[in-house]
Amino acid sequence: MNNFDGINQYANNNSQYNPNFNQYRTPAPKKKRRFWRWLLLFLLIIGGAALFGGSKILSKTNQIFTNKQNIFVRVGQLLISDDKPLKGEENGTVNVLLLGMGGPGHEGPYLTDTIMVASFNTNTKEVVFTSIPRDFLVQLQGRGFNKINAAYAYAEMDEQGTGGQAAIVAAEKITGMTIPYYAAVDFKGFVKAVDHVGGLEINVERTFTDSQYPNYNYGYIPPITFNKGVHHMNGETALIFARSRKGNNGEGSDFARSERQKKIMVAFKEEIYKLGVTDIKTMNNLLGDFTENFRTNFEPWELKRLADLAKDVNGDNVYSLSLEPDNRMICDGLIDLNTGRPAAPLPEPEVDEEGNVIPAPAPEPNSRIYVVTTCEGKTLADVSNHLNSSIGVARLQTEKATIEVQNTTGKAYVVEPWRELSNLGINIKFSNSKTPIERGILYDNSDGTMPKTLDFLKTNYNMSMSDLPYTSSTADFVIILGQDAL
Repeated sequence: MNNFDGINQYANNNSQYNPNFNQYRTPAPKKKRRFWRWLLLFLLIIGGAALFGGSKILSKTNQIFTNKQNIFVRVGQLLISDDKPLKGEENGTVNVLLLGMGGPGHEGPYLTDTIMVASFNTNTKEVVFTSIPRDFLVQLQGRGFNKINAAYAYAEMDEQGTGGQAAIVAAEKITGMTIPYYAAVDFKGFVKAVDHVGGLEINVERTFTDSQYPNYNYGYIPPITFNKGVHHMNGETALIFARSRKGNNGEGSDFARSERQKKIMVAFKEEIYKLGVTDIKTMNNLLGDFTENFRTNFEPWELKRLADLAKDVNGDNVYSLSLEPDNRMICDGLIDLNTGRPAAPLPEPEVDEEGNVIPAPAPEPNSRIYVVTTCEGKTLADVSNHLNSSIGVARLQTEKATIEVQNTTGKAYVVEPWRELSNLGINIKFSNSKTPIERGILYDNSDGTMPKTLDFLKTNYNMSMSDLPYTSSTADFVIILGQDAL
């Protein structure tokens, strides 16, 4: 477990590392937009991250698509690519890096505020959104150690159009995933796109208030409250709902934020498919948004293929995970940018013979920043191994089952695998039993209403299945650990 000295002094000092990109702006297109005959548009946006697909794209396609490609080649690919798979599809998983940023007019306009990996399982028709904290420490090519949210911005400052690939490389280092695609959108494009589809119906699961949502002048907007229940949100409200980081009532964590972002993406997908391919006015408006606010290395045929795959994904099979600090695998604190290691404690001021306080020397400017990184004794390989089993954990989190683990062995270490699940947000309580048994037993008290949790427990743990419920417990599942757990 990691302990970083001086964290309270520097934890909120995020301005000292931000590159100043306010002068860097993407030029707006000057040519008149024109469209082909058929149009199919898929849009998947979250707090600034989006995917879309279509067979009617702007003539000036390099405004959107960062791969340098002749427009006529793109048209040809779109017409003959119905059965062509996406990268990763043949192995069953298509990974896409989703990026959201403030854009021109914001402080650090190309620092990525939202960083998520969308993993499409083409076999099970499931999607897992893994949120990477923007403060996660990573080594950037030519820049040394820095936060991952600077990867896109630094690359774009060096060469326009390279930010997406730089962000992919950084995300692959952290997750261990192979990520062939990225899509990036800024806040303005997100707001306009939501408004153009008529807004989104969002179910707010619990009331919360955020009193520290930033405005465009580096201050805060008045406190905003989201009340429990179903609400119709316009673009600006949906953006606040997706980006909020300081909500009360359990909504201030990265995991809660990623759950809200998942809701936005699912709702947006549903609205797009409701529109169909005949609402040309709405589609034209969306494509206009993308020209100035959207960048991707997808090709049009690949986006169309992704849209076709996404049509088969049910909202119940969309899950979210977050690599937020848990003090076991992932920790937060101060690091020294020169070494990438925890920053040394600040020296104490000295007192001379006359009792005068001699101020301690100040640390090197911009050398100490607050970051999220692996805990002491853990590596990024451990993070990758954790994410390999993320789909199973994500399934459990959707059903919110309660699990009781009774230890009959007298040895505390046998419950450690279950404590790891508990740390991942699974509701598990522990107890000891003096009645020893030889083999572990699993009791299902849910009456078949939590099939995903039951399947996970049966698949990942070697236990006998009881035909009867465990009536003396109110938990959905009861697990009795036997001597075979030693």
